[in-house]
Amino acid sequence: MRWRAFHPSYPYPVSSVTMNTRLPLPTLAVLLSALATPTALLAQAKVESVVVSPQGATIVNPSFTVASKTGLHVLLTAPKGSRQVYLHDGVEGPRFDRAGNGKAISIDGKRHAYTAHVGTEEILVLDGKEIVRTTPQHGGTAFPAFGFSPSGKRFWYVSPLEAGGVHKLVVDGVASDPTHGITLHPIFSPDESRYVAMFSKQDERRGSLLMVDGKSMGFVGDKPQFSPDGKNVLTIAHGGDVDTLMINGKPASRAPILHSAHMSTGGLNFLVVSGSRSTPGVFLGAGGKKIEGSDCQSIDKVLFSPDGKRYAALCTVGGSKKFVLIDGKKGQVYDQVEELQFTADSAKCLYLGRSHSAGGQFLVVEDDESDGSPAIQLSLGGGKRIGYIARITGGFDSKVVVDGKATPAVRGASYLGFSPDGSRFAFQAGNPPYPGLYLDGVEQKGVAVVQTNAVRSQTDPWFTFSADNKYIAHFGFANGEMGKQGLVVNGKLVDATTSTYCLPFFTPDSKHIVYFRFVPGGGYEVMVDGKAVEKVSSFPTGLGQQGPAAIPPFEMGADGVFTFIAIVDGAAKRFRITPDGSTSLAAFLAEAEAAQAKAKAAVATPAPAPTKKKR
Repeated sequence: MRWRAFHPSYPYPVSSVTMNTRLPLPTLAVLLSALATPTALLAQAKVESVVVSPQGATIVNPSFTVASKTGLHVLLTAPKGSRQVYLHDGVEGPRFDRAGNGKAISIDGKRHAYTAHVGTEEILVLDGKEIVRTTPQHGGTAFPAFGFSPSGKRFWYVSPLEAGGVHKLVVDGVASDPTHGITLHPIFSPDESRYVAMFSKQDERRGSLLMVDGKSMGFVGDKPQFSPDGKNVLTIAHGGDVDTLMINGKPASRAPILHSAHMSTGGLNFLVVSGSRSTPGVFLGAGGKKIEGSDCQSIDKVLFSPDGKRYAALCTVGGSKKFVLIDGKKGQVYDQVEELQFTADSAKCLYLGRSHSAGGQFLVVEDDESDGSPAIQLSLGGGKRIGYIARITGGFDSKVVVDGKATPAVRGASYLGFSPDGSRFAFQAGNPPYPGLYLDGVEQKGVAVVQTNAVRSQTDPWFTFSADNKYIAHFGFANGEMGKQGLVVNGKLVDATTSTYCLPFFTPDSKHIVYFRFVPGGGYEVMVDGKAVEKVSSFPTGLGQQGPAAIPPFEMGADGVFTFIAIVDGAAKRFRITPDGSTSLAAFLAEAEAAQAKAKAAVATPAPAPTKKKR
């Protein structure tokens, strides 16, 4: 890693860093009877469950927390006699009088921590075990801050106030040098083996000091970060008329103002620099040299490609206008730039630019600009495919473009989505509320898509592909028969039901499909390949609120185990459903097709006329 000096006298301009046909009712009744799925538990899938919230427990935020990554895990409070307990996946922790102000759960949900009050004391509990107990001073909290490293591997907390008014930062039980306050919580190296933090000392007035792995490094700058390999700690030191980039406490590069440093896994190293303290603006520098074309008012973001070998910088000019610098090539200026990103294969950099004077939004891929549109919905697939829906100016029609090839204009196109490997795509179009389905750009005649009860995201499609790209499933209609709805797979109605709770889930091997089927009178059946395996009352809402949307309580694991949280008899349970091979998606589809053929034959064959009795 080489960083060179930017001489204060460099004369750089300054910049910063989808039919409406109904069948006669008798015919419909015959078909529904033939397609109806029995409510008895028929499948032999393995069903495991554990109570994570008994009756009476608080199932509202902020007490109910769900982390969904490698499984669904719940941390909540529940009454326990005259006192309370925290439950993590239904397992009780120590009793307490009242909950404290803090709790944390790791990103995979497997670990948890919280504070609670027991009498006049406060306790810190980690993974269900009390690790510290103390008496808070002046009615405050004894534990100012605590949390987990990004993966949840490591746990840290700021210790209670000790003699002399000092605290310590404790990471995995190991205490740091004494401090009078942590001014920057721990930042961990990429592999989480190391950490840095900033702290204060009462007798120092110069600012915060740097702590590396619990040891004080003194005043060696601010904005600490690790290099991608975790071996080096970078800071920016300010002094007089020059700023200095420090690497492991030693000077490496200087400039009048150093705003930030940016490093990629592929060896790209950049500084956001100002060439003079008297002139506003920044530029991007590398190897001691200015990158031409990078002069701007501010550099809002430096983004690296997944392979770390390419970069893009989002720059502001003229107060609020934006341009993107890609690998040193300056793009056009727009009033707004959104969704700046690289494709997963790192081959393309793309973004959406909006121009008020041109009256539209434009998709820019590298330096290739699309036609303008009032609104563009962007979708990427398979690592390298680029698709978007662009509304046509002056109407309700839209065009769908995939890898530069546009489909004929359709009305109301929305929700473009790709199969897992990107080889197939689908979108919805037509008059709401029952838009039609277009698969690989071709309209699926008589097929309509209907929104499920629960939507994972406001931008996600109402359909889903199997991992092998052979199946597409959704809730809706088929054969143009709007009087009958249910689960549709590959354009065929395979299970007639008035609603499904959410989109179906395919197992990773594409051999099974799991979904929630509405039960008349209330509740839902959990269906595996069209067979009911469990019944639940409802699903909790507002789980794990993190930002604008709640985390959905369903997850298909890489091992083919479907995990979800549901309410049964007033208690919240976490279920794990494992298909065992006694059913299959292929058999389900074959049975549905046979049932449909039988129903059609029954309708086509008239019933024998009643014979008159002889007198």
